[in-house]
Amino acid sequence: MSGRTNIAILFFAALILILSYLNYFTDYATNYGTLLVKLIQASLIILLAYLLDAFVGNTITERVRDTRDRYTLRKVSSVFITLLALGSLLIVFFKETTTLIIAYGIFSAGIVITLQDVFRNFAGGIIILFSKSFRAGDRIQVEDCYGDVLDIAYFHTTLMEIREWVDGDQYSGRILNVPNSFVLNNTVKNYTRDFSFIWDEVTIILAPESNWEKAKITALETTNELIKDYVEHSKRELVNMEQKYLLTSYDVDTKVFMQIEGDRMEMHLRYVVDPKKRRHVNDMIVRNLLEVFADESDIFIGSISSIEITKMPEIKTI
Repeated sequence: MSGRTNIAILFFAALILILSYLNYFTDYATNYGTLLVKLIQASLIILLAYLLDAFVGNTITERVRDTRDRYTLRKVSSVFITLLALGSLLIVFFKETTTLIIAYGIFSAGIVITLQDVFRNFAGGIIILFSKSFRAGDRIQVEDCYGDVLDIAYFHTTLMEIREWVDGDQYSGRILNVPNSFVLNNTVKNYTRDFSFIWDEVTIILAPESNWEKAKITALETTNELIKDYVEHSKRELVNMEQKYLLTSYDVDTKVFMQIEGDRMEMHLRYVVDPKKRRHVNDMIVRNLLEVFADESDIFIGSISSIEITKMPEIKTI
């Protein structure tokens, strides 16, 4: 507690003792009994408000790590305690409690409207902590914000940003502080909760004269050897998910889907991967396929690209 708070507590404690002595042990109570009782009650309310404010402040200081959250919580708690004390004082000194309650309610509503963003952020923080829609370490998307959760505070969530000008779900280096109110009216997309893998695809363009059946088998064998650990882990996680969700498919094996586009063949290689290693694994698969196909005389590659990163350029004719 601060020195000013200690002085205020001592002052009102002494005032209560003096007023109590005047009321119960002197003749002043004969003429001023009602006033003395009200003053004692008012002093007691103020003393309790100071004590409550000091207790809440110390609790926040000890338990809240983030400086901004600590400051905001301290201010909000002080406002609530002040409003509570003010309402109690009005009830002590005025008899028409119905009118006072209405006025007090209007005043409180004004305060709530003024601080509505603070209350929304605090409510969102409580929902996040109890619902566990995401945790520190998860990779999430909220509207246009992508990143790994570094910390969940009472009023905001801190993310290490990915994407923006960087491809392949890699870090941009920026720290995002997202107000917790987003959880009240936005969809949170979690990349890693319950199932810590995503599906990615590599598109392989084959020339028409290529042996596509051989290319398909070669791509599957090469990719399966590279990502076999991911496939095994993802299958175990799917088995665990069955206890929580209604699953309709357990198929996490690598697949190849063929498609004809104009005068070329497209081979779409679909596989599971850790979302935080997506670009690394994509690069590893592409490099290995280039090496393997280079040794085959009947497989001709037009291009290899990730469908999420590179798009084929539009050809304009004049």
